[in-house]
Amino acid sequence: MNNRIKELRKEKHWTQQKLADYFHVSVSTVGNWERGRTPMLIDDFHTLAQIFGVSMEYLGGYRDERNE
Repeated sequence: MNNRIKELRKEKHWTQQKLADYFHVSVSTVGNWERGRTPMLIDDFHTLAQIFGVSMEYLGGYRDERNE
C-alpha cells in the first residue's frame, strides 16, 4: 500500500493505537496493514478511505490523486 495508511494516519495525527481501537483490532494488525503484510477487509478498507478523505484507489497505491 506504499505506506499510504501510515502517511495518512500521521497526517490526521492518529496513533496506531487509535486506529486499532477504531477497527477493534490489535496495534500489530495496524502495523501489518501499514507494511502490507496483512490485507484489510474490503469494508474496513472503504471505511479507512472515507476517514482519510481519499479514494480507495489512492489508499491502495493505484492512483496518485487523493480523490476521484
